Amino acid sequence: MKKICCRFICSASLFAFPLAAAAADISVDSSTIFRFESRDISGAKKQTLLPATKFLGLDVDKLADGNLSLHFNGWGRYDLADKSFNNEKTGGSFTYGYLQYRLNAANADIRAGRLFVHEGIVNEQIDGVSVRTDLPLGFGFSAFGGANVHTRHLADENSDGKGDGNFGGRINYRYKGMLELGASGQYETNAPTLINHITVNHRLVGGDVWLSPHKSVELMGHTSYNTETRGVAEHTYLLNVKPLKHLVLTGEFNEHRERNYFYTWVMFSQLRNPSEKSRSLGGSASYEFSKAVEVAADYKHYTREFGNADRYGADLKLSFLDHSVRSGLGYHYLRAGREFAISGSGNPSASYHELRAYAMHDTKTYFASVDVLDFIFNDKINNEKNAWEAQASLGYHFTPALAVSGDFSYGRNPEFTEEIKGLVRLTYNMTFDSKGGKK
Repeated sequence: MKKICCRFICSASLFAFPLAAAAADISVDSSTIFRFESRDISGAKKQTLLPATKFLGLDVDKLADGNLSLHFNGWGRYDLADKSFNNEKTGGSFTYGYLQYRLNAANADIRAGRLFVHEGIVNEQIDGVSVRTDLPLGFGFSAFGGANVHTRHLADENSDGKGDGNFGGRINYRYKGMLELGASGQYETNAPTLINHITVNHRLVGGDVWLSPHKSVELMGHTSYNTETRGVAEHTYLLNVKPLKHLVLTGEFNEHRERNYFYTWVMFSQLRNPSEKSRSLGGSASYEFSKAVEVAADYKHYTREFGNADRYGADLKLSFLDHSVRSGLGYHYLRAGREFAISGSGNPSASYHELRAYAMHDTKTYFASVDVLDFIFNDKINNEKNAWEAQASLGYHFTPALAVSGDFSYGRNPEFTEEIKGLVRLTYNMTFDSKGGKK
């Protein structure tokens, strides 16, 4: 399958330019990345990684009667040195590829192929069909159905935890651009049984809301319920308030019931308390003193049955020369006990300080950036007090559509005695009109 994906991406990139002469509008988004990384792990063999990765996106509009379009995105990888991922020299993914037909009435459309479905509580990738349309009196309807897109098998399992088919939909009501209410659900068929004899059916129902009674207030969120485990899976809500012109206040609440929300994840069904729940509650404030200076502060409290934590800090953002130069400084602190970490390190504390500084400069011909990130641990990990990385980037625009850039980074952390990474990136973005000319 991977070889087919890689061949398809290469073939599509070769045919992208001749297609520009056809009677359609064509957009090509192509990036080729050559990455270099040297890994020196204490007690292990030094590795040199040289993966070459091709990303390709293609959109063809105004096909047939003008309402039909084609959309594709995928990538392929080949290792020129040591194997960089999953002990394999090649890799690839057909991310999505579908035909879409837009009807002239009721804001309706039909999609068929490999596609993503984002409807209310539903976030799935399927090989199938989705439909959407507006209904009278402010109502709307959408539905989808098809086969799950399978990925690699879970650890110590002979499946990826997904069932064969996935079906569902959403009904919604919108009122005067200030309120939208939705009810949605999904039903997965023939889910596999994991090694611990748990059947991982992923079947959810739930509701979502978007409310904006005034331009300065916006509330959005959703709640989902797992019909298999008969329990609430998730609450996620976000509130944005803008009391002053340059002041934005944000509050958020999230709660996950692990067995209900992560039911198809073998790591949660095997290694963690299935009745466990996690919750986070936080807020942030940002104020723009001028077009050149913005300050933001945030706080979030995490609650888990095996420990609590608090993360707080602030960021300063600066802009100069008509936004062509942007820079910033940031500091955050995570206060957490040893039990809060998912993978136990044996340390008395999982707390750390996070420091960041960056600068970016863009012009019509070249662009550059420098970014430094440092994590300072309260207690040493593998006899290391911190983990840090510095990265520099430099790029050049040959034309508005064609650019080449390179990244180089160096760092040290508890896992790698020394980590050196680099890449070269060639990016091409172009849109052609129906006569084959550039737009």
